[in-house]
Amino acid sequence: MKVDSHIHLWDLRHTPQPWMSDEHAAIARPFEPADIAPLLERNGIDSVIVVQGACLDSDTDYLLEESARTDWIGALTAWVSLEDPDRATRRLDELERSPKLRAVRHLSHNEPDHWLLRAPVLESIAMLDERELILEVPVVFPRHFDDVVSLAERFPRLRIVIDHLGKPPLGSPRMARWERELRDAAEHPNVLAKVSGLNTALNWAGWSVEDLRPAVDIALDCFGPERLMCGSDWPVALLNGDYDRVWQATAEALAAAAPNASSLLLGENAHRVYRLEPPLETDSTPQE
Repeated sequence: MKVDSHIHLWDLRHTPQPWMSDEHAAIARPFEPADIAPLLERNGIDSVIVVQGACLDSDTDYLLEESARTDWIGALTAWVSLEDPDRATRRLDELERSPKLRAVRHLSHNEPDHWLLRAPVLESIAMLDERELILEVPVVFPRHFDDVVSLAERFPRLRIVIDHLGKPPLGSPRMARWERELRDAAEHPNVLAKVSGLNTALNWAGWSVEDLRPAVDIALDCFGPERLMCGSDWPVALLNGDYDRVWQATAEALAAAAPNASSLLLGENAHRVYRLEPPLETDSTPQE
């Protein structure tokens, strides 16, 4: 099974994406299941995890509607108002009626530093822990790695997923610091990461698989093949590529770094971590 662990859907006629600016003009239009379905089929992808794009209940409501009528949406990462625990409790009670709810994310990179460690936010995150929901964090190097470590230590049972490998500064001397901070986060077994969004971390259009390899190789060495998932970050990925190019290049970089673990990295890990249905048959063959 292949799983794209990170896509977005939005309909700007239904709900805005307030983070969009002039630089996002190419994706400032609706992106719906019908737009990505042929791309998934062409790349042999069986299921996707759809992730919130706006910190609005209406955005999550739209994703719930699409998830309910789209079989190949396997799981949903929703938005909840983490800074208001009472509101978060009521909303989680509503959202848990959806059989596809698996995770919660807030665009914390648009908040002041250490927003995730504020007392009300920690109270809400404790509820995610109690309900066995995943916390996804859109880590942006270098601001948020310390927060991930603090949360992993405070909530050792909570699964924390770092989106986009924390936006490694590819091609920059700052890669050494990014590696150190990624390794610190990966020391905590409840921290996982998505290998996604790497093409938009590059500022040149003619990027290749080799440009992705430094971050992918380091991530495999930090997390091993069982705590990483492959994602496209479509349609944001269209800002510097297209779906086929991004998925295939990411898959190729992962295969080069861990040639015996492609099935884990391209689908089985996401299937297990996000508890997709139906359960996969277990395979006792060891993977490297």
